Amino acid sequence: MTTPGPFLTLFLRAINTGSRRITNEELLAPLVDAGFTDVAAFQAAGNIVCRPTDSVRVELTEPAFTSLLSEAYGFDAPVFLRSELALRRIIERQPFTEDQLAATTGKTQVTFLAEAPTDAQIADVAALTPKEDLVTFDGLEWFWLPLDGVSGSKLPVPKIEQVLGPMTMRTVGTIERLVRKFA
Repeated sequence: MTTPGPFLTLFLRAINTGSRRITNEELLAPLVDAGFTDVAAFQAAGNIVCRPTDSVRVELTEPAFTSLLSEAYGFDAPVFLRSELALRRIIERQPFTEDQLAATTGKTQVTFLAEAPTDAQIADVAALTPKEDLVTFDGLEWFWLPLDGVSGSKLPVPKIEQVLGPMTMRTVGTIERLVRKFA
């Protein structure tokens, strides 16, 4: 990193799935070409960190980034954009108590949404949530604490995506490591 100051993070959904594989160079090239600096991938999981400059040639919105990357990659590439400040707030908002965290082998997951859910959508997700897992909503994110980890949970994430719309999930630990590395 060469430029101090706040960064943006683009969380991409399903970048390397099935037979589709994109290299880090291909992943980052559209942002470099658009005038961003300090463009980097984090953990090869569709996490891109960059810093805007005065010469950036793209609007700093999710639809603009989605359009830019989808065109460059040749497939739909939904983007969930979060600022450094937004990520710091996610880390600070740990919605589960120490007792709840201690009672699970799972890690706190944070899911990025394109739109804040309605009360009806939240109720629908609550109805789909197994009693042993904890789910809570806060703005454009929902937090999930699976009792026995993601793979041991019966939470129907694909059904929840049908209720809430496009989304992508990371552990809070991933967010913490990303902020430490790029801040």
